[in-house]
Order: sequence, then structure tokens, then C-alpha cells
Amino acid sequence: MNVTKTLADHEIEAAIVRGELVLDAVPEGCVGACYELRMGNVYYDLTESEKPRSVDPGGNILIKPGHRVVLITHERLALNADVFARIVSKGSLFSVGLSAVATYADPGFRGRIGIVTQNISDKYIMLPLLERIAKVDFTILETPARRPYQGQHGFDTEIWPIKHQLQKTREQLAGDPRLSEPIPVDREVTGTGVESLASLVRRQIEADRKHGFPVDLASDEERCNQISKDLVGLIGEIGEFANLIKKVDLTFTRPGYQGPDLADAVPKLREELADAQIYLLRLAHLIGADLEKVVIEKMRLNDDRYEYLKRS
Repeated sequence: MNVTKTLADHEIEAAIVRGELVLDAVPEGCVGACYELRMGNVYYDLTESEKPRSVDPGGNILIKPGHRVVLITHERLALNADVFARIVSKGSLFSVGLSAVATYADPGFRGRIGIVTQNISDKYIMLPLLERIAKVDFTILETPARRPYQGQHGFDTEIWPIKHQLQKTREQLAGDPRLSEPIPVDREVTGTGVESLASLVRRQIEADRKHGFPVDLASDEERCNQISKDLVGLIGEIGEFANLIKKVDLTFTRPGYQGPDLADAVPKLREELADAQIYLLRLAHLIGADLEKVVIEKMRLNDDRYEYLKRS
């Protein structure tokens, strides 16, 4: 009678020599009761695109903070009908903020493995080609599977199996009581003459061009340098706002202090706030952001996030 068992490293190595379990493998990848899969030259950044990205020899992949990325292994699995495999990520990746979904390969599976990950850190993660990214262990079944895996893996057919039918936009879910009401937005100039954020950005940038202030930069280096300068200006305006409100506060908390009251300070506070907003308009232009759109979307996300605080 056959017995279900998990293979040890020397058994995995022997199967590799026979052309089974793992193709394109290296003997030193067999460790303990698993084989350590390496990073291949293809990956998907699902946050930006569904198209595969290739990496040149000696290169690395870049995983941006918050991005969902599918790592495609260098090795190919080649499983008989009486073998299945479990794939888990290495702890060293989680320690730098890369969270991975454990996956599985059915009996009969042949192909490279895609491992869905997300960068949950605030840093960029760079993975060199052939970096060890996951462990796979193999279990021998008592009897072969009646319906083993057939066909090609999604990666091999160049069609990643993303189930878009499970994804919905906020507009598609309009009226769903589980969502808070969206914030109405008039993106044009209103009948009262109040301008939208988008029009304010355009107006400010047109004025800056007329006055000779730098807004159209030729390179990322120049743009980054100007962003740094505008950021210093923004912090300066916020500092002036904070300094004035500190003086107002001292009139309440320090007896005998001769400072402005809030009513006297409000006109200047508004001016400093306006200066800060102008810097924000410039920064939005420099990074190509639709400031109105991203603010509204952030407000909607906050509505959902803090829904539990809503008073009944």
C-alpha cells in the first residue's frame, strides 16, 4: 500500500536529476524538505499594468511601496499526476515588507509559478534576478489524481487570470447602502464665480509662466530640484501660520502677554494659508497630479475608512 509522504531534499534532488518536479534547477536549491525557487526575468506590476515586464540579465525588479506585483519564478515545475506542491514565500522577503500569498500547484501542473505579492512597506524593494523568493515542498499521493491539471499556466499563455468581474468602481456601486454618499463636485467655475481646484492650478501656472517663475522643467532632475524649493517655501508659509497662531494662543494661556486676539489675526492667517495653497497648486503641477481629483478620491476613501464612526 502506498503512503502519502513529503519528499526530503535528497529525494527532490534525485527527482530533478530524472527530469521531474523542478526544471532549470540547481542542486544547492534543495534544502531540508523543499526546493528554493528563484526570481525569474519576468514580473507583473498589477498596480500599474497587466502586461508582463521583462528584466535584462544581471538586472533586478523594482517593487514600489503599496504595489501589487506578481513574481514569476525562474524554475518550472513538472508534476506527475501523483504529486502536488505547496509554495510559500521566504521570511527574508516579509522582513523587508513584501507580503506574499501562499499558492499551490495541482497534480499534473507544468510551468513557471506566479507568486502574488504586495509591498506593505514605505520603501522601494529591489529583487535581483535569481534571488531566492519562495520555498516549494512536494507531497506524493497514495494514488494519482483522477483529474490532474491540464493545459498551460496563465503566464505561459500570456493571459494572467485576473478576475475583473470581481472588481467594481464606485460609480458601478452607486446606490449600494454599504458605501457612504459621494461628495458632489463641480469641476467647472460655479455660477457664483468660485473656481474649481483644477482651474486654480491652471490659473496659477499661467501666472507663474508670465512672471518667469519655473514651471516647465525639461528633466526629472530639474523637476525634483524645483519640487524641493517649493516644498521649502510651503513649509515656510506653514511655519508663519503656526507662529502667528502660537502668539494668539499665548494671549489665552500667559497672563500679561500682549499679543493679537484671534479676530485680529484671522486676516493674516488667511493670507498665509493662501500662500501655502499656492505652493500646493505648484507642487500638483510639477508632479502632474489632478489635485481636485486626488483630494476628492482621498475624501471618499476616508468616508469608507471611518464609516464605523458615523453616528446613527
